[in-house]
Amino acid sequence: MKSVFFFFIDGLGIGQAGENNPLSHLVDGGFSEMAGCRSWTEEDFTSRAEDRLFRSPIDARLGIEGLPQSGTGQSTIFTGVNCAELAKRHYGPYPHSTSRPILAESNLYHQVGATYSAFANAYPSRFFDYARKRNRWSTTTRCCLESGVTIRSIADLENGVAIAADLTGSGLANVAETDLTVITEREAARRIAGLCKKYRLVVFEYFHTDKAGHAQNGAAAARCCESIDRFLSGLLEFMDFGSNSVVISSDHGNIEDLGVKTHTLNDVPLVVRGPAAIYFRSVNDLTGIAGAITAATAQ
Repeated sequence: MKSVFFFFIDGLGIGQAGENNPLSHLVDGGFSEMAGCRSWTEEDFTSRAEDRLFRSPIDARLGIEGLPQSGTGQSTIFTGVNCAELAKRHYGPYPHSTSRPILAESNLYHQVGATYSAFANAYPSRFFDYARKRNRWSTTTRCCLESGVTIRSIADLENGVAIAADLTGSGLANVAETDLTVITEREAARRIAGLCKKYRLVVFEYFHTDKAGHAQNGAAAARCCESIDRFLSGLLEFMDFGSNSVVISSDHGNIEDLGVKTHTLNDVPLVVRGPAAIYFRSVNDLTGIAGAITAATAQ
């Protein structure tokens, strides 16, 4: 079975190399190898299209003035509809009221098929309590609710069929208020490869990049990027790229410029490794991601 792993990284743009960009120093690991031996900086991350590799900076501004935000950006990614245009502004961090009907009716899991889709993130019980009480669901979890895809728990994490938002689980124990088995990024990649044998679409959201960017915390940003770098190396080791593909993108820039506390106007990366690459050749902004994933998983 052909499968697509969509690795959604919150707040990762393509910015200028330099001391404010923690991606500048990652030139020979998982980031570079996944993108065809290029660094994820403005000077080096040029467009490239081959049968099994697509790499391009893509637009996250969506024709709307102001800084791109998570709510409308992620809703656009997971529906293929320009939700910033629909709301007439960028909005976040949660989905705008104008986006919710579209998320309910035609999000990515609906398009691929809920029974063929998995969301790999594991959440502690306090997340569910908070979200239900306030009806404040992130775009990714709202997509699950609206389509019937399981939102995985700490039990799934301990059973080896989910991964923590920080990949290893080292930071989740305090939030979960329980003892957890900490894993390596390599093991997290192996779990993702295992899920790809069972589902046509596997999604994982990493949001600590956005948090580190807002905090302008260089040490935290470096830890995030280095952890992702190790995870990407693991994917390159465990994924069967003969039939499976990895798609990586983001909703807006942030961590690539620690000189500012806000999001940025930078393009975001789109990297596709594997047979799905041919479906992304015409994608130049966030609106094209959902359709290309759906087309790739239908084959």
